[in-house]
Order: sequence, then C-alpha cells, then structure tokens
Amino acid sequence: MDLVPVARVQAMADAGERSPLFLMLTSEEVALSRFTTGWDLHGVAGRIAAKEAVFKLFHVADHTLPWQSIEVLRTTGKWPTVRLGKPASTWAAAAGIEAIDVSISHEDQFAVAVAAGATGYPTDKETFHAEHHLVQR
Repeated sequence: MDLVPVARVQAMADAGERSPLFLMLTSEEVALSRFTTGWDLHGVAGRIAAKEAVFKLFHVADHTLPWQSIEVLRTTGKWPTVRLGKPASTWAAAAGIEAIDVSISHEDQFAVAVAAGATGYPTDKETFHAEHHLVQR
C-alpha cells in the first residue's frame, strides 16, 4: 500500500519538460497521463502510489525503486494493470510472484494504491494470461 499527495505530483509537473515525471513514467504511461491541457495529477499520483506499492511486494533490500521497470497501465475496461520489465520482473520471480493486481483510489489531496501479488496459476492459463498481465514481459 502507498499514499501519494497530489501536491507532490503538482510540484514535479511544474518543472515542465524537465519534470522528474518523465523519468518515473514510461512513454505509455505519459501518453495516458499527459494531455494538451496538462498532467492528470490525480492519475499520476495514483500511478506513482501503485508503483511504490508493487515495489514493496518484492522485499528487496538495498535497491531503489526502478520507476520505468514497473508500468501501471489500463485495460480495455479502464482498470489498472501492472506490467513489469527488468529488474522488477526478476525480483517478482524471486519472491514467487507470478501476477500482480492493483487497486487505485484518489480524492482531492491524495491518491492511494494497494498491490497484491499472486502465486500459482489457475488451470485455464490462457484465460488468466488474457485477463491479468503477468509480471514477465
């Protein structure tokens, strides 16, 4: 679980083209979060909270959060989905995590996210893969 103040995201967005958000978000995430009118501050805060919550699942010591290695995207139903690259996928595998679900919520001043890791696959792996983006790309 993680909580991110929207004001923190606003401060980063105010940096313009030098914003740290470009280092924290992948190009797909930026496309979902940045419009001609500006950043979706609540959406970005939720995405950052989800990345931090996912990172906590790995229980890795002495590593910083690999921001672009954890992507929080949207399914066609518009709910959040997680896609991992390296090194996050390696840490997830070492922790026995085969799939990750996240829930994100935001209000006026804060966004919160909860991440849950799953081990083991249901018998219908094809359906599971289609509905849940597994941690390995």
